[in-house]
Amino acid sequence: MPEPAWPAAPDGLCALPATLEVEVAILGAGIHGAALARELTLRGISCALVDKGEVGGGTSQWSSQLLHGGIRYMLTGDIRQMREGLVERATWARLAPHRCRWEAFWMPHRYWAEGLAHRVGIGLYDHWGAERPGWPEALKRGHVLDQVFAADPRSTGGPFRGATAYADLMTWDRGLTKDLAASSEAALLEFHSPESFEIAEEGLRSARLRDRRDGTLRQLRARRWVFALGPWTDGALARWFGDTRKRLRLSSGIHLWFDPVPGCERPWAIRRPKGRILFVIPRDGMLQVGTTEREVADGWVPIVPAEREELFEALVSNLPAIPWRRLPVRAEELGVRPLVAADGATSHLSREAILEKHARFGNLTLVLGGKLTTARALMDQLATDLTGFRCQASRTEPLRLWDGHLPQIR
Repeated sequence: MPEPAWPAAPDGLCALPATLEVEVAILGAGIHGAALARELTLRGISCALVDKGEVGGGTSQWSSQLLHGGIRYMLTGDIRQMREGLVERATWARLAPHRCRWEAFWMPHRYWAEGLAHRVGIGLYDHWGAERPGWPEALKRGHVLDQVFAADPRSTGGPFRGATAYADLMTWDRGLTKDLAASSEAALLEFHSPESFEIAEEGLRSARLRDRRDGTLRQLRARRWVFALGPWTDGALARWFGDTRKRLRLSSGIHLWFDPVPGCERPWAIRRPKGRILFVIPRDGMLQVGTTEREVADGWVPIVPAEREELFEALVSNLPAIPWRRLPVRAEELGVRPLVAADGATSHLSREAILEKHARFGNLTLVLGGKLTTARALMDQLATDLTGFRCQASRTEPLRLWDGHLPQIR
């Protein structure tokens, strides 16, 4: 299997020694790997955080940037997963208020019955998600007044007759991932690529890592190993160990960024066919739109013209008053969601994660699937499984802000 193309490593040197030994080695410094490093530190367990790129530099920087219960789960009937997400949404608001912002999302409706269904469903969503630390009282939920809705240019000339507002939490995903890493005492091995593994009777013993910046080789020894490699899991296992079992299916979503449009002050979440949601979100001085759904083969894939065109068609048909095709696209990004392999369309697959013990290596756990919102809870569970210790501080200890460096491991 060919090696995927990764961004070039920057200049710089790693000050860590040639040989390191820790209790737990974590491969993958995305949201799950960084969250696990924090969980282990809270329990006093030494760990190393390894990534071929930088912390939060892969798929964790191309999510929808929302910490949410999943309003779409109301449509699919997955109430348990939705309520789990709502609990975690409140936890993130407490742990990282500097990386989170509450918003009142509008879900527009096309006709009276759909509006009634939205009010009932969104009412339940907000009821189950009633814990909203730091909620700004100026933001209004529930029925959007007709004159307020009409003042938004997205309402003009389109199919929508009104909207219902619900609460959700916006974040900055890459910063959140870096803050999780900064809240750990992990030995940070960014831009290190595993070249080979030493295998013993009990499982993995060590890994030989090459620093992509200067070619230096390092040996990492650990008693336990966790691979939190996101969409690159299947490819890595095949290259390193000849393990060709397909564990994941990958679904891409794209975001386009436009200049701000006057009058578009609230984020919109538009229901589309097949359970998809079209987001149109004012943020960071721009207007972010997305996303589509396409099954892909790898974590690094380009946006294809048909995918971009499908998104433009959805914008034009739903929000015709805005001249989307004449607006310059200021930036575009594509993120890949790792979904646990199953039959059927990826749009209907669960975003839940699985912690899998590797059949060959008894000291290796694989993190499969998952999403931004529930990453902390899942890694809390994994750290408890690995150490036998629960940690209440996981839900209450605020995250430290990333300053570009991690403390050296004790």
